[in-house]
Amino acid sequence: MYLRPSLKPYLMTDFTAFFMYQAEASAHIQFIYNVTQGRLVFVNAAYAAVLHGTASRANEELPALLARLHPDDRAFLARYWQLWARGRMLDDTEVRLTRPGQSDQWFCLTPHYQQAADGTVLLGGELRDISAAKDYQHNADTFNARKNTVLEIVSHDLSGAFVMVQQIAQHLRDELPALPPGRVPEMLAVLENTSRDSVRMIRELINLEFLASVNTDLKRSRVDLAATLHVLLEQLRHEHQLLGHPFTYALPATPLYVHLDTNKFTQVVTNLVGNALKFTPAGKQVVVHVAAGPGTARVHVQDEGIGIPADLLPHVFERFTPARRPGLRGEPSTGLGLALCKTIVEWHQGTLAVASTEGQGSTFTVELPLAEAEPAPHRPAGSPPAAGPYGPSASA
Repeated sequence: MYLRPSLKPYLMTDFTAFFMYQAEASAHIQFIYNVTQGRLVFVNAAYAAVLHGTASRANEELPALLARLHPDDRAFLARYWQLWARGRMLDDTEVRLTRPGQSDQWFCLTPHYQQAADGTVLLGGELRDISAAKDYQHNADTFNARKNTVLEIVSHDLSGAFVMVQQIAQHLRDELPALPPGRVPEMLAVLENTSRDSVRMIRELINLEFLASVNTDLKRSRVDLAATLHVLLEQLRHEHQLLGHPFTYALPATPLYVHLDTNKFTQVVTNLVGNALKFTPAGKQVVVHVAAGPGTARVHVQDEGIGIPADLLPHVFERFTPARRPGLRGEPSTGLGLALCKTIVEWHQGTLAVASTEGQGSTFTVELPLAEAEPAPHRPAGSPPAAGPYGPSASA
C-alpha cells in the first residue's frame, strides 16, 4: 500500500484504517487525491496490476497516464473534474485510455468527495476496468442492430408479399362471375385467410419485440452517435439495396457524443426508417442524416413518400392515434410505434418532431443533448481555482 505521510492525520480510527486496508485489497484501482496539495496521497496495489505502474511513483507517472486519455474524452473529463473538485459530481463516468497497437482500455470511474475541517479537499475514487464488458456490449449491440434490421425487412417485405397474395385472391373472387365447382372457392378462402393471419402474426412479432425493449431498464452510456448508428444504417442500406429500395445516409466527420441506451435508440431509428419506407412508393428515396445542432445531436429521417395530412399532424405521436393508416403495401398500423419512439427519445432528455407536406414526404427529427458536463458554477472573485492533474481550473 502506498500511503503518504500527509494522509496519516486523516486516519483517525481503527475503523477508518480497516476501510483503507480493504481498499488496498481491492482488485480495482482505489485512489485519493489531495486537491489542496495537487498530489495523489494514496493508490492501492491494483494500480500496478491494471495500469502496470509503480504505486510509489504514481505522481511522477500521472502526466504520462493523462496523456493516454482518448482525445475525445479529454475536454469532457476536464469539465467533470471541475465539478468533482467542488463536490458537485457524484455520478459515475466512463473514460478510455489508448494503448499503442491495442484496442482502447475502458474504465468506469466512481467519484467520492471529502472536505476536512481545515478546508483540505480530498477526492477519492475507484477505477474499474470494464474493457471486457464494453467488448461484450459492442457485440451485443451489433447483433441487436442486425436483428432489428432483419425484423423490419421481414415486417415490410414479407408482409407485403402476403398482402399481395390476399389481394390477388380477393380480386379473383370478385372477377369470376360465378365460382367454378370443386375446391376453387375453398382454396381462395384459404389463401385470403392464411395471408391475413400471416400479416397479423408478423406485425405482432415486431410489436412484441419493440414493447419488450421499451419495458426494460434504461442503460445509458456516453457514446459517439455517428459510430453507434453506422452499423445499423449500413446494414439497412445493404438490405434495402438488395430489395431495390433507395436508401442512403450521411454521418458527420467529427464525433457527436451523447448519453445513449444503444439498443433502445437503434430500435427508434429502425422504427422511423421502417415507417418512412411504409409510406414511400417504390423508387422514391429515404435518407437518414446525422448532424450537430446547437448543443445537440440531430437525426433526420426524411422520405419522399405520401406525406401526412395537415389535420393529422398534431396527432401522429398519440397512442392509438387517429392518424394511423395502413402502409402502401397494406402493412397494418397499431398506432403505437411513433408514440413509443417519442417516449424513448424523451427518456434520453431529447425531442422527436415531424414536418410533413402531403404528397411530398415527411421528415422526422430526433434531437439529443450532447454529452457535456454541467457548466461549472461561477467562482466568486478572489476565490482560488481548484488545482488538479489538469492544472488550475481557469474557467471555474
